Amino acid sequence: MSKLKEDLRVGILGAAAGLLSISVALLIARIDAYYSYLSWLKETDYVYDREVESLWWIPFSFWHLLISVVASLLVHRYLTICRRSPFLLWQVIGITCLLGWVLTFFLTVSMESLMHGDLYSLQHPLNLLDVGYVAKYVAAVFACNVFYGSVMQASSLQYAEPQLNFDQ
Repeated sequence: MSKLKEDLRVGILGAAAGLLSISVALLIARIDAYYSYLSWLKETDYVYDREVESLWWIPFSFWHLLISVVASLLVHRYLTICRRSPFLLWQVIGITCLLGWVLTFFLTVSMESLMHGDLYSLQHPLNLLDVGYVAKYVAAVFACNVFYGSVMQASSLQYAEPQLNFDQ
């Protein structure tokens, strides 16, 4: 039962880290969209001719949350060497999340290539705007894991060594 409690605690910590990093990335995307909208308003005279933005980020947010929880559980379970430093542990979790995204992208492109029988998805790389979003996302994940690792280092009792009291 103790292992189940620890896994639940680690899963909740991973979900919190995932929510923090995806919310910061979405905040950056919203700021970019707002400034893009302001520049669009400056260029055109049509105020009400713009459609509402689609909610493309919802599946990506759930997938990032799932990757964060799985990465947190895997790193806490199998990488016991970093238990001494929660800061480094959460950096490894962040890198594992990014590796999960790389694996997801690779599998998606591979499956699309296998299903269609051509390399269309590899022939047309991401445009410059998409590369900018990916770079902002990676920077947000690293920054959030630095912040989250620092908070865990300073405040978490889960990573503290148990103190034996021999005075009794």
